[in-house]
Amino acid sequence: MSEERNEIIEERIIRLKRLSERLDETFTVPGTDYKIGIESIIGAIPLVGDLIGGIISTYIMYSGIKIGASPRIIAQMAANIAVDFAIGSIPIVGDLFDFVWKANKKNVKLIEEVGVLNEETNKINYLIVAALIVGLVAIMLAILAIIS
Repeated sequence: MSEERNEIIEERIIRLKRLSERLDETFTVPGTDYKIGIESIIGAIPLVGDLIGGIISTYIMYSGIKIGASPRIIAQMAANIAVDFAIGSIPIVGDLFDFVWKANKKNVKLIEEVGVLNEETNKINYLIVAALIVGLVAIMLAILAIIS
């Protein structure tokens, strides 16, 4: 792997870390050392908030694909996002869960730990992303059907 490619990947990972910190740990809860992020606040909007958070989280997963993460890592990232979305969609309990799960930080850590395994992007990774998006929308539609 070329030195230039390594530098590009390092820059991408730094940007992903910043994004995950904003999404998961932007604000300190008064009186504690605990931090919550923008995604937790967005997730407090009934139904739509968790879908928006899931879509934003998918960007980090997509970046992992571009960096060259394996399908196994991409599947783990998709599972983190799906858990965050599914449980986060439950009123009150989901909002509390969002404060502790921090899927974005977990996913960036997965990208960092694994490094780059593939020089070219594996097409199955895109299928995983597509399946995740379809799953998020299906869960949202099921919730809407139950509510109405």
